Amino acid sequence: MGFNKSELASGEYVIFHARAHWIVLIAPVLVFAVSAICWLVFWFKVIPDQSGWDWLRWAVLVLAAAAIVIWTVAPFIRWACRTDTLTNYRLISREGVFKRTGRDIPMDRVHAVSYEQTLIERLLGAGTLQVQTAAQQSDVALDDVAHVKRRQLQVNEQLLNRDFEAVSPDSEEGRAAEEASGRFEDE
Repeated sequence: MGFNKSELASGEYVIFHARAHWIVLIAPVLVFAVSAICWLVFWFKVIPDQSGWDWLRWAVLVLAAAAIVIWTVAPFIRWACRTDTLTNYRLISREGVFKRTGRDIPMDRVHAVSYEQTLIERLLGAGTLQVQTAAQQSDVALDDVAHVKRRQLQVNEQLLNRDFEAVSPDSEEGRAAEEASGRFEDE
């Protein structure tokens, strides 16, 4: 699942395509380990090895399996089905297993990009990418982005390329910008 390359427009190419950082999978892995250990301890040590207690062994097995499915398998599937993609035209975010949601932000609507990182996220290279747009809901937060500093730089590079392409130095806008900056010399 995730982003489908057939969604690209003519002339559009992918700059980066990524899933959420692996940091979001730490809790599900811990739940799996604790559930498995608890099940093994109950199965072999706590519950007596008598035929009258078989129902309790199976009840503990069912509870451990339910915990693993709810708190381990489901987060892995959600992680696998969430992607963020930057192209030369837009920022694309897709997520969801049964109910898919997608958000496309055209690069010409993006005003600013910033990132936030906790201490642990800084150590692991993850963070939240904040994208400010011209829309009503101006801030879009992409959580748990891997290599968040690099992703912010890539979005900024696209914004700068767009700005430079939009204003040619030979156009009236380009001359007005150079005059305002004091760099324009009249020959």
